[in-house]
Formats: sequence, C-alpha cells, structure tokens
Amino acid sequence: MNSIFDSLEKSIGSPLPRALVSAVESESIPHENLMFETEDKKVAGWIVDFLVTKSAMQEAENCETEYREFASSGWIPRNLLPVAVVANGDRILISVEGTDAGNVYYWAWSEEPEPPTNSYKYMRRIASGFDSFLAGLKTA
Repeated sequence: MNSIFDSLEKSIGSPLPRALVSAVESESIPHENLMFETEDKKVAGWIVDFLVTKSAMQEAENCETEYREFASSGWIPRNLLPVAVVANGDRILISVEGTDAGNVYYWAWSEEPEPPTNSYKYMRRIASGFDSFLAGLKTA
C-alpha cells in the first residue's frame, strides 16, 4: 500500500475502501466548494474542505487527525472516518468496515448533545459508495 495510507490504516485498524484509495491516488477528489445532498433529501450543504486529497493526507491536519479526535474520544463509531468538512463545521464520513462499509454519511456534529452519542443517530446517508458520493456532488 502507498505510504500515505499506511499510518491511517494502522490508526483505524482496517484497510480503506478501494474507491476512496483510487480517488486519492488518481487525484480525482475535487478541490472546490461543492454541494452534497443526503439520500433522503433532508440535508444539503457545501463541502469546504476535503481531508482525503494527496496533499491533505501528507499534512498534519487530515482525516487521521480527525479520526483520532472523534473516534478515539468516543464521539463517533470507530468504523467511521472523516473525509470532508461542511461549511457549518459538520463532517462527511465514510464507513471503513462492517455491514455498511463504503457508505458515505453526513454527520450533524453541530446537533449532537454533550456528550456526543457515539452512534448513527445524527447521521444521514449520502451515498452507498465513495464513487457514487463523488458523482453526486454539484457545483453552484
């Protein structure tokens, strides 16, 4: 595996979804502000930062840092990896293992109570895979 993924996979204890790895390696993750919408059409928002670009994966502030902060502290289930930041500070997550592996979710972090629930209660599915997620993004 490429060295930019080694540390992350060690941290999460699981291989990354192939579609995510392919998108990072091919640099096909957009860099501009893009709109997403959840499958149930109840939430739409703007992604302002992708944590899973090649450059972000090599920087200190990336998805591994976010994973350690959120999953290790028990804010989100350990199988969920932050991949993007939404304009309001909420996050886009991808499941890396389990029955929902590959699914991409919007996490309404701003709506979580104190302490956070460490559940899917404040999450809505965006797509069943990372490729579908990228394909569903829209520009203004």
